[in-house]
Amino acid sequence: MFNDDYGQRAALSQRYRNGANWFYWIAALSLLTSILTFSGANWRFFLSLGVTQLVDAIAIALSRDLGGATKVIAFVLDIFATGLFALLGYLASRRFLWAFVVGMVVFALDGLLSLLITDWVGVVVHGVVLFAMVRGFMAGRELVALERAATEQNPMQAEAPAATV
Repeated sequence: MFNDDYGQRAALSQRYRNGANWFYWIAALSLLTSILTFSGANWRFFLSLGVTQLVDAIAIALSRDLGGATKVIAFVLDIFATGLFALLGYLASRRFLWAFVVGMVVFALDGLLSLLITDWVGVVVHGVVLFAMVRGFMAGRELVALERAATEQNPMQAEAPAATV
């Protein structure tokens, strides 16, 4: 019985970490896409925030008339957006389930931006990543339930603090 419980916890923990790690991938590849865009590269990572790509495109268009300052402002906005996702990833990895929910909602809204501009590959990628995030979140909820049950059965030997919701 103990081994089954341990195996279940290990599998849930792995799925939870995988879901939380997507926030870091989104942040890193979005920032890298912005750097590539401003350096003149003509390609992007499919797993990038649509909002950073939109801000970059607007900045490049405006820079022709207003100068390079628009690119700097856009890059600062990109850092803010990607920093938000990195922060949500950090909080989610520390078992703050609310950070998972906030991140999934924000990423879903970003996916709607891809839908509005008919970036079908972006829509599909957002959907796949959201599915992985939802699986991670559900694993987190199951872990919380297991930890609460273990705490109720034996309050002196709880393995880890319950996640905050």
